[in-house]
Amino acid sequence: MIQVSLQPEYIFSWAGFSLSNTLFTSCLVSLLLVVLSLYFYFFKKQIHKNFLINGLKIIIFELLKLTDSVTKNRQLSKKILPLISTLFLFIVSANLLALVPGFLGSFYIKTDAGQVPLLRSPNSDLNTTLALAIVSVLCVQIFALRYLGIKVYLKKFFNLSSPIKFVLGMFEMISEGVRVLSLSFRLFGNIFGGEVLLLVIAFLAPYFIPLPFMILEVFVGFIQAFIFSMIVLTFFRTSLIKHL
Repeated sequence: MIQVSLQPEYIFSWAGFSLSNTLFTSCLVSLLLVVLSLYFYFFKKQIHKNFLINGLKIIIFELLKLTDSVTKNRQLSKKILPLISTLFLFIVSANLLALVPGFLGSFYIKTDAGQVPLLRSPNSDLNTTLALAIVSVLCVQIFALRYLGIKVYLKKFFNLSSPIKFVLGMFEMISEGVRVLSLSFRLFGNIFGGEVLLLVIAFLAPYFIPLPFMILEVFVGFIQAFIFSMIVLTFFRTSLIKHL
């Protein structure tokens, strides 16, 4: 029997703190990326000897070129790159980890609410995608405040020179909140829908039948990470347009 829930399942609770399976998986993904980052840092000089390091170098370089294509400013790109790289690698890793055989719907834990899956794709939880969107938009605002200055930055939202500009400033403030919603729901909808599709197909036709759909989900996982990063880059561009 397939159990599909929009809300994450809680696998641990102690002293008022509850740990969901999506948060637990997010911690695993974060730990994996930290280990990978340390490995890359200490062995980055082995250019021709390690396939993994070469792959990471290519990904980071391509992300830098992508950032350059939007900002048209290499110095600014280098400052934005850590955020863009982190977002891209986290989303891709979380999406691909959910496709590893034995990951999705294979490990269960007994709780007071019954038997629940131990692992679940972080991006299939709206809390995770909302957190990613909030952090991204906040970073955009911090960069805009730093590069435009507090006077120019606040003038975007509170322009009293004319009634029309004042109304436009209010709409600009609303659009910042809409950015959070659009980013979070777009990623959540696509990943959650793909997860449900795989579960249904695996239940109805197991073994080799779901394989083409898993390959498709690998492609979708990369595309969604690319789209999320590209949209955040566009937010940087539009927020810093006067500086650039």
